[in-house]
Amino acid sequence: MIRVTFILFDSQYESDSMYEEVLADWNFWGGYDIDYLDRDYSLQEFAEEGRALILFGVRRAGKSYLAYGYLKRTIGSGLDPKETLILNFEDPRLSYIDPRELIKLYEEYLKLTGAGRPIVVLDEVQSVEGWERFVRYLLEVRRAKVLVTGSSSKLMGEEYATLLTGRHVSIEVFPLSFREFLRFKGLEIKSEAEALKERSRIRSLLDEYLEYGGFPEVALQDSRAVKEELLRTYFRDIVTKDVAMRYNVRRVRKLESLARIYVSNVATMVSMRKLSKSLEIGLRTVERFSEYLETARVIRFLKRLSPKAKEVERSRRKAYTIDVGFHTKAGLPITRNLGRIMENVVFLHLARRYGVNEALFYYLTSDGREVDFVVREGRKTVGLIQVTHHLRKGDPRQFGREVGSLVRASKELECQRAVLITMDQEGIIEKSGVKVRVIPLWKWLLGVGV
Repeated sequence: MIRVTFILFDSQYESDSMYEEVLADWNFWGGYDIDYLDRDYSLQEFAEEGRALILFGVRRAGKSYLAYGYLKRTIGSGLDPKETLILNFEDPRLSYIDPRELIKLYEEYLKLTGAGRPIVVLDEVQSVEGWERFVRYLLEVRRAKVLVTGSSSKLMGEEYATLLTGRHVSIEVFPLSFREFLRFKGLEIKSEAEALKERSRIRSLLDEYLEYGGFPEVALQDSRAVKEELLRTYFRDIVTKDVAMRYNVRRVRKLESLARIYVSNVATMVSMRKLSKSLEIGLRTVERFSEYLETARVIRFLKRLSPKAKEVERSRRKAYTIDVGFHTKAGLPITRNLGRIMENVVFLHLARRYGVNEALFYYLTSDGREVDFVVREGRKTVGLIQVTHHLRKGDPRQFGREVGSLVRASKELECQRAVLITMDQEGIIEKSGVKVRVIPLWKWLLGVGV
């Protein structure tokens, strides 16, 4: 009854009191803390006055964790904790807040802490209508440093440019790389000697990585059943919340079926027309649903390299999933193809480094043989990569497909850096004047001997 009296007779007191509670609950200066494991993202160089740093990516990839960890490391380097502010918009108490109330909340924070130009984290901000106006207020009026995280398709990187008129830098956050995965498992590899010493354990953990992928929370679980349930839940939430609800999709079952087909058939060429016939929906609907799923980062499409721009856009694309755990645990019950799973892991490793369809493509040689990945720097090809589970030297057909395609592409694209990634094989194959480096997947992912 006392609380009701406050609401009736002193709503400002109630509001201020709630703001104090929210601020204390989520901030390091109020007692909040996290156990943080480093990830391989350097945010310091991007977090500057005058522009927001945007962390975007698939749901549950660890964007909030990365932003909070940045604050914790900065505090550890000497910054007063009161010069940091976290606003977590997944907190129900902030569910319906608008930009005006956000300014009041920020002023309450300044009054409580006496902060000057703090580092402000706006976590899962997509639920706040007009949030970009508050960001501009922080940047232009308060001169604060601002980090924004968002996971729904509404806040993927392409949309920030319009909302913030260029006053931002975007970083896509992926699930854990293999090196980060090892770190989360308590194994920090800092040198080639350490990697070789821990080879047996690394290989064992690679098997787990290929089975369950790299979502941080999944990696930290010991129970297989919990891992599998988390992956199925993530997949369902992304499809229903980040896609179906965002785009008002009415045919949700068809959307989910399409998503399952994609994650079940990774590292394969996509035919929108065949998918249209299989799902008994229109071609334009398949194209639209596919675009939604890529924007939400359930899948990514890789384009074919060609000197003709029209051919790049018109050619069939290869589909990959954002995490191989979706393939193994959320896809259709089909026979597991370890070679394609390895190729998906290689794709994600390259996408983190080079981006997708900017410097990374697949290639078809003049005689129709496929090279899985071509890395470009401007107009120059700087790397050719092929992935296979095991190279059977006694099988001339497979040898021609895997090695022969690299040799021909090397000559056609004038690139001498050709790599064949396998599960365990290693060595050099020389053919027609081209040296192909054969390297185990774990070594390539960790940069050992590369």
